[in-house]
Amino acid sequence: MEEILRRIRYNHGKFPSSEIQQMIDKKEEAIPYLLQIMHNLRDNYVKVVDRPTRIDFVYAYYLLAQFRVKDFFPIMIDILSMPDEACEHIFGDNITEGIGRVLASIYDGDVNLLYGLIENTKANEYARGQAMNALVVLVLHGRLPREEVMSYFKHLITERHVALSEYLYSEIVCCCDDLYPEEVYCDIERLYEEQVVDETVIGLADVRRTLKKTKESVLKLKQQEHLFQYITNTIKELQGWYCFHHPNKVQETMLPVYPMYQHSKIIREPARNSAIKIEKTGRNDPCTCGSGQKYKKCCGKS
Repeated sequence: MEEILRRIRYNHGKFPSSEIQQMIDKKEEAIPYLLQIMHNLRDNYVKVVDRPTRIDFVYAYYLLAQFRVKDFFPIMIDILSMPDEACEHIFGDNITEGIGRVLASIYDGDVNLLYGLIENTKANEYARGQAMNALVVLVLHGRLPREEVMSYFKHLITERHVALSEYLYSEIVCCCDDLYPEEVYCDIERLYEEQVVDETVIGLADVRRTLKKTKESVLKLKQQEHLFQYITNTIKELQGWYCFHHPNKVQETMLPVYPMYQHSKIIREPARNSAIKIEKTGRNDPCTCGSGQKYKKCCGKS
């Protein structure tokens, strides 16, 4: 196992499907090693992410999610709760690629850890948004009551006890829309009146369109979408990443400097671990088909 991990520590421009499959085949042997990688990342991320091409920790958190290792849940929460600069150093733009699904896959039943990350104003706002996405996944998979999560989102909107950015307000609206926003429509309407939601991400008209459908049909559709599935196949999730198909560019990114939230007022510089960035449209990016809708509402449904 140590030799396998040595071979996949850095990105060499080709996806290590054989090594990943060997770890899947030797799941019980691999788990302690994978957990140790993530422990080390939490305790001293600068030492772990020692080069821009370091990538074994990405394989680790995807595999641990695939293996449903609940002991990993509080560790991942700790990592995502690091100050903004640390989160940027570790994840780069990949903070918006599957992290919410990873959290849902390893969820250990302590929802307060997710709430704590969402309300942690010192944490990276994209990490906080991914915790919101995890709540949606858990509802759609029957792990959390929809009413409880909708009540929590309503609390965030109305109580204003936690500082939220335009991005986070927009993410809350997206999450409520995913779960059918009937209980919070009036509250959402006020957010648009206050102009704290980015309408290029989700408009009030989008919310109204959702409400014209039945709750049952909306939830059934969301349950089938890839965006809300557990991590079940690490190889399938990662093998298409850009960095594995352009070996001459493993240390640079072809992405813009922004992640999924294209119109964020926060200007994001290319992260230091840009070797693992991918060329992919994010859930809240404008759809590439030119429809004018966000990707998750258009071609991203399939």
